[in-house]
Amino acid sequence: MDLSMAYIFSQILVVVYYLLYSRTFQLKEKNKILFFGIFATLLSALSYFLLQAYTGIAMCFVAIIRNIWFSKSKSKRSLIIIYLITLLLSIFSYQNIFSILNILATVIYTYSLWQDSTKKYKLLGIIVNGLMIIYDACIKSIMGVVFMLVSFISSIIGYYKERNKKRQATV
Repeated sequence: MDLSMAYIFSQILVVVYYLLYSRTFQLKEKNKILFFGIFATLLSALSYFLLQAYTGIAMCFVAIIRNIWFSKSKSKRSLIIIYLITLLLSIFSYQNIFSILNILATVIYTYSLWQDSTKKYKLLGIIVNGLMIIYDACIKSIMGVVFMLVSFISSIIGYYKERNKKRQATV
């Protein structure tokens, strides 16, 4: 691994991305959440650019489009359009077999945001975070792996808490 200035800066951007992304969960106004989410995702795209992970950049742009679109409409048509955009950007940004991990994570995460079940969202989050841990390891983003591990553990805890809460409610 090359510890160039570009690499170090990319890792700093990953940390800032996760701080901003985490901040969105503390906000109450939808516009602020959207602004912080878009700004954070742009930083993530810049980090991927510095790592020459072009599929990562493309999937960040899918995330921005998806989040804006889903804030206005979560129709089946919206989901199909976002998937078509994902497919198109995937074709142009594909670098290697590891690109598929990020593409698949984006497809699954898009579905998890589109549907209404928080239990499914959390279960699919486990898969998405697992895929992103591997992708970040493949592109040698140490901070990406660290933060995705935290997200992975958090998604497992969240899923089991919700599952147990629903089980207790039926007892």
